[in-house]
Amino acid sequence: MNEKEARFFNSEELRQPDLTRLPAGLLLKSLAVKVRRKLLGPVLDRDARMVWTRDAVSDADGPAAAVRNYLEHATIRKIVRSIVPNGKLGRACELGCGYGRVIMVLKEFAEVTKGFEREEELVAIARSLQPDVDFECVNALTEVPIDAEYDLAMICTVLQHMTDDDARRVCDVMKRLAAHGHVLIIEKTEPYLVTQNIDDPRKFMSHARAVQTYEEFMRPFRLISVTDRVLEPTNANPHPGSCMLFASH
Repeated sequence: MNEKEARFFNSEELRQPDLTRLPAGLLLKSLAVKVRRKLLGPVLDRDARMVWTRDAVSDADGPAAAVRNYLEHATIRKIVRSIVPNGKLGRACELGCGYGRVIMVLKEFAEVTKGFEREEELVAIARSLQPDVDFECVNALTEVPIDAEYDLAMICTVLQHMTDDDARRVCDVMKRLAAHGHVLIIEKTEPYLVTQNIDDPRKFMSHARAVQTYEEFMRPFRLISVTDRVLEPTNANPHPGSCMLFASH
């Protein structure tokens, strides 16, 4: 937009994505979906699950997203380096990898890197951006095939959006994938404002589980380190989560 158009928006609005660049058809379709969701959604969509889109993968965008990615990459890199200070991993994988936002760090250390993701659109983006990583689309993270053994299995801010039963089942999958290796779990561990402990896959769920809960889910794996998840300074949550590294028994 030009300087005369920008006068219609306040400072906070100018920090948001520029929706004026979107095609009019897309804006009208989005408006129609919002009206449908409000009026008919509870009836027509009662059996429909939530679809994770590119924007839903991270609640940061623009400059904040760039800083967040840098800080999270640095944290993950430091943790992985503690496992292999002078060497490399053979195989590493990430469950719920989205469009590959953090899996690229594993690629720095592993000879083979694989990502598992449920959403086909996110897998398509990931494959186009990182063709040297093997991305596989799965029906559910609880059904990831144990096709190989990995030195490290990672999951980042995915379990917090699952029910306790599904989160426990995904932890069981990771224990099988890295039966003789390590598992890195990065999740919300302290409640912030109102934690939406909703057990309905059709809606947005946000579960803050204590580190001790993940210890229970991961037994007999041992918790060997806990590192704070560090985000951009403008993020309102003072304790956005923990990076929990587990080792096989």
